[in-house]
Amino acid sequence: MSNTVGTGIRDDLVQPFLLEATGIRGRLVRTGPAISTILARHDYPQVVNELLAEVLTLTAVLSSLMKFDGCFTLQSKSDGPVKMLVSDMTSEGVLRGYAGINEEALAQLLERTDDPATLTLKDLTGKGYLAFTVDQGEHMERYQGIVELEGATLSECIQGYFKQSDQIKTGVLVKTENEGESWRSGGMILQYMPGEGGIQGRKDQDEETLTEDWQRSMVLMASCTAGELLDLDLPVTDLLYRLFHEEQVRVFDQKAILEGCRCSREKLETVIKTIPLEEIETYKVEGKIVASCEFCSRSYHFNDADIARLNSEEEVES
Repeated sequence: MSNTVGTGIRDDLVQPFLLEATGIRGRLVRTGPAISTILARHDYPQVVNELLAEVLTLTAVLSSLMKFDGCFTLQSKSDGPVKMLVSDMTSEGVLRGYAGINEEALAQLLERTDDPATLTLKDLTGKGYLAFTVDQGEHMERYQGIVELEGATLSECIQGYFKQSDQIKTGVLVKTENEGESWRSGGMILQYMPGEGGIQGRKDQDEETLTEDWQRSMVLMASCTAGELLDLDLPVTDLLYRLFHEEQVRVFDQKAILEGCRCSREKLETVIKTIPLEEIETYKVEGKIVASCEFCSRSYHFNDADIARLNSEEEVES
């Protein structure tokens, strides 16, 4: 196994790698403290936490495949009890997420179910779609992909998108587990990109050989157990060598995953400045405007003095 100099991170990391024998690139994600902190901020039922943990892991996996300067967002919208799942990650590796729930519908579903672990993705989300967006700011074109929520898992939906829309061979594996409020997750993605890899003339190989290479790599990835993927005592570089040593796996520098939210009082002040004075009263609760961040549950309060100050600043700026 060849290797560039890595950072040696044990947890909350993205590990890029390349199978040089076949030109298949990959990413391995392992996280614990980051998703534990995110999920602890909300009081979701276990089945919702499991879905959100998968979305957070997929976000880290997918965003690490892309070269961008901005924010990658993975979001589902549907008509079921879990009506929305949102997660995003910046190009600096800052991750956050939340779920939108129809509490009455979810309670009724759980009451009708003897074992919540048997609930399917369709049971929880109903009909809808999964979208991912790359936003690089107002002066850059946004990239968006959309796929129906028709797989058995969210990972299957992602695989279906690449197969149908981009026609790129893609395999995704995600595992999650928890003990109380402590969560761990791991994810891996393999992707065959024509023209990549360390073998000269690979593009001239026959389709049968390429198919065999891809199927072999998928079998090797599928052999990775949850215990291996989530085991902090098994370095990710050792795991990749265990799985893919015959494929001449090469690893690159790791990237840290950081839990964090980008909400701020300053951003909300900018929004409040845009509200016409005659509409301000409709936003007040007990004489104040109260805004809560869905991602981190932090609340911001603006009283009449704050609003008057912001209005005067807006007049000066105008």
